[in-house]
Amino acid sequence: LGTGLWNAQSQIVFRRVSRAQLGPAGMDAAFFRERLRMALKRRELAGATRPARRLVWSESDGLPGLVVDQYGGVLVLQALTLGMAQRQETVVEVLKEVLEPEVILGRNDAPVREHEGLPREVETLHGTVPAAVALSLDGLDWELDLRGGHKTGFYLDQLDNYAALARIVRARGVQRVLDVFCNQGGFALAAARAGARQVEAVDQSAEAIARAKANAQRNGLEIAWSVDNAFDHLRRLEEAGRRYELVVLDPPSFARGKKQVEAALRGYKELHLRAIRLLEPGGYLGTFCCSHHVSGLDWRELCGNVAADTGVSLLMVERLPQPPDHPVLVEVPETEYLQGYVLEKN
Repeated sequence: LGTGLWNAQSQIVFRRVSRAQLGPAGMDAAFFRERLRMALKRRELAGATRPARRLVWSESDGLPGLVVDQYGGVLVLQALTLGMAQRQETVVEVLKEVLEPEVILGRNDAPVREHEGLPREVETLHGTVPAAVALSLDGLDWELDLRGGHKTGFYLDQLDNYAALARIVRARGVQRVLDVFCNQGGFALAAARAGARQVEAVDQSAEAIARAKANAQRNGLEIAWSVDNAFDHLRRLEEAGRRYELVVLDPPSFARGKKQVEAALRGYKELHLRAIRLLEPGGYLGTFCCSHHVSGLDWRELCGNVAADTGVSLLMVERLPQPPDHPVLVEVPETEYLQGYVLEKN
């Protein structure tokens, strides 16, 4: 099979890193240096050159369990497997050598580490982590809390899709927008900046909404924020007779495992039924699924069932996948986890 990382405690006991036989000392600094350089070249060729981007994406870059995200001069590292955690010090030294970052933050607080027998922790690995990192991305100014935000501090995998929804708002003159599961408000801010005059956003995390409000003020954008359960909020909006020209659904993963897919699809369907009823005829639904356990076929079938149940037609305007800095390894389907559609209600 080649050389890989072994952990008898994990649900995935063997993770291959090379088809070659590297030997006991094969994953040394030279190995990581070469893999990192290949990953950087891959991003450059794909045009993934924003100051905020994913530099290393686990199996897709031949480093299973290692994630490295860049936020300007700050790198955020996740060592999610035992093998990568054991080699974290080497990885940090290589990152310092190749990229010369000001700061490296270890966001090793993901729940998946518990399946590897690892503790959940956040630690500074190099430099001094600032209270907030300021970045300008696609015309919006952001101040990010990399210690406390979801994932590594921000939804980097949605940056292209924020821009895509903004193009639709601008091109089609969309004015009334609802961003559901908004987190830090990426879709809401992009829509408001693109010209939407009435933008509402909801998330159950008061902390995320507070960050979203601050970033809206930073950009001089008016958005109505709500801290609420999304299901309850959509029901109340429907009862009040509210209507929108664009509704965005970007829920968290409801299916953490294969056994949860059926229940997850029921939850997703309820969300979509309510969202469709809130849309005006000719309005747009931006819908996303971030669970690799829910296949593209499952998602298409879900949307089709929602259309049938609500008596409408849903025309696919655009597919919105994960961006090129999150490359997909064909033989590891888990690396392709984000699916998105823009659907027009007719």
